[in-house]
Amino acid sequence: MASAALAGGRAEAATLPLLLHDAQLAAGRRFAARAQLLGGKAVALEGDRVRQMRDLLAAAPTAIFAVTRRSDELLVGEIAAEAGYLRVALVRHGRGGLITANCAPDGVTIGALAQFSDAAWPEAFAELALDKIGQCAVAPASPALPALSWMMARR
Repeated sequence: MASAALAGGRAEAATLPLLLHDAQLAAGRRFAARAQLLGGKAVALEGDRVRQMRDLLAAAPTAIFAVTRRSDELLVGEIAAEAGYLRVALVRHGRGGLITANCAPDGVTIGALAQFSDAAWPEAFAELALDKIGQCAVAPASPALPALSWMMARR
């Protein structure tokens, strides 16, 4: 399982990764749509983020994969860190395809995936999260979408 491998090899965990997205971002909607097409579900961040995250983290997901704005990455990331998750990768996707990746050794794959998938990065990130890399998504012809993709793994 790719997500388990990225979560530091914690394959013994019985739960699936948690997929989060900002439904107001085009990249977030594409990430969620691809996850759904692959049989997964990305949860939209809405309302009281603290309460929502505490409820979601009660299931002890193996990892968190998210496509959000910086503000949600900071808040949700802090809540996840308090619950025992470590940041594995943070990739800033800017306009014009500019990508800035900050990845721990376990997250180098995410940075490389962001570079190689170009405008199809939301779909590729969903495939990685659900261990479905190679499902050959057809990328829409669109410019790069500004957002952050990030991943945290349970300690």
